[in-house]
Amino acid sequence: MSFHHLDQYAHIESPITHTPPVVRLLGTVVVAVGAAALPLGAWGHMAVLALLVGLIALLARVPARVMLLRVSGPLAFVVLASTAVLFLVPGQPVFHAGPVVVTDAGLLRFGSAIGRAVVALGAAVILVSTTGFPDLVSAFRDLRLPRVVTTSLGLAYRLLYTLVDEIERIERAARSRNVGAGARRRRQLAVGIAATALTRSFARGERTYRAMLARGYHGEMPSLRTRRVDVNSLIGLGLLTVTVLATTISAYMIR
Repeated sequence: MSFHHLDQYAHIESPITHTPPVVRLLGTVVVAVGAAALPLGAWGHMAVLALLVGLIALLARVPARVMLLRVSGPLAFVVLASTAVLFLVPGQPVFHAGPVVVTDAGLLRFGSAIGRAVVALGAAVILVSTTGFPDLVSAFRDLRLPRVVTTSLGLAYRLLYTLVDEIERIERAARSRNVGAGARRRRQLAVGIAATALTRSFARGERTYRAMLARGYHGEMPSLRTRRVDVNSLIGLGLLTVTVLATTISAYMIR
């Protein structure tokens, strides 16, 4: 099964992977909220938060190439979604692109949105690169998210591998039986593969649920990997929170 793992750095020894998952999740939220709270045009303070994310990535031993590659995809979507503010926000005209007028206020909002997105996405990439999905679900459970949500996430993650593997096997079988088929036949095969995979996934889900009930399932998935929050982790989270808070407050004080 050619399933790409995002958490390929979760088993590398580093100060970040030694931190409990719930602390990593809270740290990511702190950095993202701090970036979102910065005022418009606080370029220096955004750079400070970006350097902080880079330092955390260095501690987590996540290569810069991987960081750039994984941030670029979501960042492209943010850039595309934020392009409209360049000419929709009133302000002084900067330059004309045909009938479209780009304003200085639009450029300010656009640049601030991109800067905030870079910081928040960088923190999120470090989180998913160094934390396995079961550990993330366990962190959500520690933060008292609804039990039905955490259970659904855990089951979806486990069944996703099986579903992807089954789709690949169906696709290989269809290709081997229809070598040289035309475009119309390939479209029919794609529809058939989707229908077959959907039918089998429903049937597998029902069998899985019955097997869970037979083994004593009562609405909550047991966790075999529990990590307690220690003093060092709390100190690290506190230092991170103080740094982000000081950066955000100083940005408003300078203005």
